[in-house]
Amino acid sequence: MKILASDFDETIFFLDDEEKNKRNIEAIQKFISQGNIFCIITGRNYSDLKYYLTKYHIPYTYLICEDGAKIFNNVDYCIETVLLNPNDIKNIIQVLEENKSDYYLDDGYNKTNNYNDCVKIVINSKDETEKNRIVDLLKDKGYYHIYASRFHVNIINKSVNKEKAIKKLFNIENLDYNLLHVIGDNENDYEMLKSFHGVVMKKHHKRLDELKKEEVSSLEEYIYQIINIK
Repeated sequence: MKILASDFDETIFFLDDEEKNKRNIEAIQKFISQGNIFCIITGRNYSDLKYYLTKYHIPYTYLICEDGAKIFNNVDYCIETVLLNPNDIKNIIQVLEENKSDYYLDDGYNKTNNYNDCVKIVINSKDETEKNRIVDLLKDKGYYHIYASRFHVNIINKSVNKEKAIKKLFNIENLDYNLLHVIGDNENDYEMLKSFHGVVMKKHHKRLDELKKEEVSSLEEYIYQIINIK
């Protein structure tokens, strides 16, 4: 048996490449059909992710959402939640409103107004300069981690990242680290790629260059490499 933890966007799923999606999904189906475990690990929330999983019939064994703030077992039961501190949320929102930023609070499933049930703050922006400015405004101001992705700036509890989430899942489900492979493409994949055996997508965030990992052109390629299909 093997275990593969894969990022979702630009690794499993591409908004502009239906053919690549199809090939990746077929490879995932083959991987799981051989008795292997497939974990999707993403910055998306559960509801958003499930929409695409259902629409495209993407199989999986475990889900790790919100960069690790929400962990779901093999029957989609949430086994771990890490919230943002309400005082941090209050201070962050004050800065965002002064900055006239477009933001929302996320409880792991939907938008929320409840400071006591919030796992992530999401700031909408496609402008790189604006995203960097927001990060500079808010970094090191509380017990949280802030980073920019393609279309957002994301704020999660400082104790959360994909590496730590994988460790929690493996401890809860008594899984074997020796079976684990990981794949990703973006900055929020850095910690898990540094800690575990895996590869990066050829098109990836420049920070991942530090890891000097093997590069692959697709998830399909890596899955067939793992299960020895040429």
